[in-house]
Amino acid sequence: MSCRDTIAKRAMEMTPFLVMDVLERARAMESQGIDVVHLEVGEPDFDLPLPVKEAACRALEQGYTHYTHSLGDLALREAICEHYLSTYQVEVQPDQVVVTSGTSPAMMLAFAALLEQGDQVIISDPHYACYPNFISFVGGVPVNVPVQEEDGFQFRPEAIQEKINEKTRGIFINSPSNPTGNLLSPERMQAIAELSPYVISDEIYHGLVYEGQE
Repeated sequence: MSCRDTIAKRAMEMTPFLVMDVLERARAMESQGIDVVHLEVGEPDFDLPLPVKEAACRALEQGYTHYTHSLGDLALREAICEHYLSTYQVEVQPDQVVVTSGTSPAMMLAFAALLEQGDQVIISDPHYACYPNFISFVGGVPVNVPVQEEDGFQFRPEAIQEKINEKTRGIFINSPSNPTGNLLSPERMQAIAELSPYVISDEIYHGLVYEGQE
């Protein structure tokens, strides 16, 4: 029996994340002295800011290396709530905040909490390559809705409406978007929110808006 025979079928059905293959090749080229402009992984091209490094060092020196609350450090969750209140005038309670080690774990937890076997989630096409895997891994079904350049790659509410049925559990949005760079307008977000019981929003590129409304 091979190792592949012992792996769960749902894991074997996951599509590979080819971006990491491209990154590996790019780094191999860099090791050979070739100058590479990285357009594969979604990360800034600058190093971690010094205040963040210093804060991490202080935390280590002060012994913040033990288990936290299962939802995340309370002081951090309170700071997140204060940020939402001061920035967006949205009141959020600490017990409504879950701190994860990145967006991917957050997406997996959200879909695991929301989806039953066969539930559908509407996503834009094109989209970040891992989104369908997050949905499928917990038994959900991703449903693609194409977005067009002439619309600024924004969802058309009427196109979403055509895909909604009794199995639709939610609509997934990503703004600013990977890979299109689209920023959903408040009006379009409101229209989307009125179509579905749940809207799952990936805001990993939040703040990376260089012109126009944030």
